[in-house]
Amino acid sequence: MAARRWSEIEMLDAIRAAAAGHDGALTVTAYDAWRATHGGPSGIGIIRRFGKWSDACRGAGLDTVVTTTKKSAFSDEVIVEAVRRYLADPESRASYGGYREWAKGRDGVPSGPTVRTRFPAWGDLLARARA
Repeated sequence: MAARRWSEIEMLDAIRAAAAGHDGALTVTAYDAWRATHGGPSGIGIIRRFGKWSDACRGAGLDTVVTTTKKSAFSDEVIVEAVRRYLADPESRASYGGYREWAKGRDGVPSGPTVRTRFPAWGDLLARARA
């Protein structure tokens, strides 16, 4: 089943709807929590479309979150090795969603969003982990 393709207007409307019940600048984490009960495009999908969460929020006419540059605790090599471990699991579906669920609650393993931020194309990361 193909993923739904959301228009930019639908994405901006979803951000506005989530922000309506939120105090302060809307973070992608707060948006995804709202989305879990209301539906809508994923935060990562919005980021991919607009380039940055702050750009999407500005496009929706909202205040943006001030961020600082923070170096990830996980190197590319550590991320690739974590995906290798996931692929070696007999329950692995070799999907990003499967990895995200697999990583939850595992100490020292990068989260799904961390992996997606560093490697936006799951297929490229799979190829690297399988090499």
